[in-house]
Amino acid sequence: MKFIGNYKNWITEDLLNHLKNCEGDTVPVWQPERWTGHPLLDQYRELARPGYSNKSHNFQQFNARSRDMQSFQIILPDLPEKRDVTLWWFVKLLPGQMQAMHIDPHLLDVKNPVRYTMFLQDFQPGHIFVYDDKMINNYIAGDLYEWSDPMIVHGVVNIGYNTRYTLQITLHDHS
Repeated sequence: MKFIGNYKNWITEDLLNHLKNCEGDTVPVWQPERWTGHPLLDQYRELARPGYSNKSHNFQQFNARSRDMQSFQIILPDLPEKRDVTLWWFVKLLPGQMQAMHIDPHLLDVKNPVRYTMFLQDFQPGHIFVYDDKMINNYIAGDLYEWSDPMIVHGVVNIGYNTRYTLQITLHDHS
């Protein structure tokens, strides 16, 4: 992960209050139908099956199609890279929620992808973000990171006491 800069001025109280007060889309951690059709996805599906297939882990997500975002305008920060397609989503992890180690299926068949993560609050104990064999834990609100490899395995868990908020952005060219 490469630190790009701090975009704290982009984070508004309106945005944070909206994410806090809205539920978002409840997404299951175990999504075997999304983890198919590519050897890497097949591998992670089978790795996750024993630990997650019989559990009901969920997390909260907001994107442009989410009901809770229809009336909330998002103008993304000016990013260092430009591509034909821009996808964004917010992840809201309540205490006890997580996303298992995974790769992002939407990046498998796209051209020239680049991924960003922006932390919307200062690091808090128990907010754990792992990518490959590394962790980021010294971030402050607005810190933006570009992924060195958009296809790197990653996961997140909130074992803290407060909800964790991030913005995820993917850019890619038309395939």
